[in-house]
Amino acid sequence: MNKKILLVLCLVVAVDAASFGLLLPVVPFFVHQLTGSFNAIAVTSVTATYSGLQFIGAPVIGRLSDRWGRRSVLTVTVAISAVALIGQALSTSLLILLLFSGLNGASSGVFAISQALVADTVEDRNQRTVGFGAIGAALGLGFIIGPGIGGALGAIDPRFPFFVASAFCLLNVVLIRLYLPKASKPKQPITSQEKATNPLFTRGDHRLKKLISIYFLFYLGFSAFSGIFVLAAKERFNWGPQPTSLVLVYVGVVAVVVQGALLPRLLKAIRPDKLSIIGLSLVAVAMLGVSVISEGRDLYATQLLFAGGVGLSTPGLRSAMSLCVNENQQGVLGGMTQSVVSLTSLIGPLLAGQMYESAGYGATFQTQAVLVFVAVGLLASMPRLPADPQAVKTPSA
Repeated sequence: MNKKILLVLCLVVAVDAASFGLLLPVVPFFVHQLTGSFNAIAVTSVTATYSGLQFIGAPVIGRLSDRWGRRSVLTVTVAISAVALIGQALSTSLLILLLFSGLNGASSGVFAISQALVADTVEDRNQRTVGFGAIGAALGLGFIIGPGIGGALGAIDPRFPFFVASAFCLLNVVLIRLYLPKASKPKQPITSQEKATNPLFTRGDHRLKKLISIYFLFYLGFSAFSGIFVLAAKERFNWGPQPTSLVLVYVGVVAVVVQGALLPRLLKAIRPDKLSIIGLSLVAVAMLGVSVISEGRDLYATQLLFAGGVGLSTPGLRSAMSLCVNENQQGVLGGMTQSVVSLTSLIGPLLAGQMYESAGYGATFQTQAVLVFVAVGLLASMPRLPADPQAVKTPSA
């Protein structure tokens, strides 16, 4: 892959992640400002609304990027997100906050299109995994920058991070227009069947369906964990925005080190699917650890496992899925995987909020661990995926 394009793409992903990460430490406190309550269901409904509309919008954005080019579609969607974030910052009620959160979710397509751009330009499986790892590291870098700034600003006023996040989106518009290639159109003509068909529902090789199922289970546990984490830290350890944001920054640092520096070296000795199994196992163990700790400082140990596990597992899973479709469907696949993440981000926080209110702290995190352990079992039972993309039977083959 062209190193300049990859560098710019990583920068765009990092800025996008920072714009989202800015909000993570402050959403419960903004909801409290609007409603006078820290109710778990009200707090998680903000994330759920964002994710529900992202679930609808991501596949459309991915498909449009296949047809009209990555840069043009990215420019429009990121600009819409900037407007939506201003609307959230100016919200005077929970309903208005939810409406603009939904608009922001519907226009969120940076990571989906970034995955498609990597798949457009890299054929070798290990190098493709490294490419996905690079944008994953950029995502982690954004989560170093975003929560740190968001926690500091949120301690002054929970509205401030939304304004800064909007400014970050505008910065991304400039980066996209100036430095990404004008178009990333497929090398082969898109057939009418490819335009109409979702690769997940095409007959043939069932690998993609199984991988999507694994991805779904993992992200269901991950999203439930992330959706309740800030509120749980507040109630269990009496933490405000700043100490919580420090843990989120720490997670980002670990993810950057794992995906940016450690992953390329590990791939020389360990297959991507083996790394994914190891990574998912670490995530599940971390969730079990969170369920039993009694001191806030212990989160630094559990989140070391958590961030390291996510960093090892997700690039290999994305690479494996990208090898199951042809080059004309990478945008569709990117949108589809982002849609899976969005669906789990809709369901996960809502389930976590309900369980947290009814069953308590420990049971909530233990249930999340079980979901990820099931994903580990499914992945371990799959046959090894060939390293050569041409050896994988794609749905259109």
